[in-house]
Amino acid sequence: MTVPWRRREVFAFLGLGSNLGDSLGTLQAAVERLDDDPDTRVDAISGVYQTDPVGGPDQDDFCNLAARVATRRSPRRLLALCQDVEGALGRVRAVRWGPRTIDVDILLYSDRTVSRKDLQVPHPRLLERPFALIPLIEVAPGQRLPDGSSLTAALAALAPVEGVRAIGTQVHLPGRAGEQR
Repeated sequence: MTVPWRRREVFAFLGLGSNLGDSLGTLQAAVERLDDDPDTRVDAISGVYQTDPVGGPDQDDFCNLAARVATRRSPRRLLALCQDVEGALGRVRAVRWGPRTIDVDILLYSDRTVSRKDLQVPHPRLLERPFALIPLIEVAPGQRLPDGSSLTAALAALAPVEGVRAIGTQVHLPGRAGEQR
């Protein structure tokens, strides 16, 4: 049954990271929980990248990936889903930019810009972070920012890029072991 008031599906792009516990297992669990939401479907995921921590206290390297999701959630409702997934997987916000079991950020939401106290899209530090841009470009080839600028040009502006290493495709789409796209 089609519900007439449901918003149309749009693509959003999420950045996921973990550096506590079983990071690969936690990333897989996060992808599955996002996909379990009736209004959100994980459409593609990047490979996994091991990245040096940026800012914050001394801590272990992160495992990062990007996910392209098709969603009928508004940006704020998608943020709520991301925070629910973080909470369910043990995220504790003790130290800013500190170690975490999971971090799920909205990097882009269609071609929209959102500027609210609790939500900034595109992610406010996206253009400073190769660890977010590299996997994002993998799942969003040719994608542009809402202002029309290129993600690949933004990454090129950060060259030389260090501290981001591809480590494989250990995380897969839910129900489709080994499938990345």
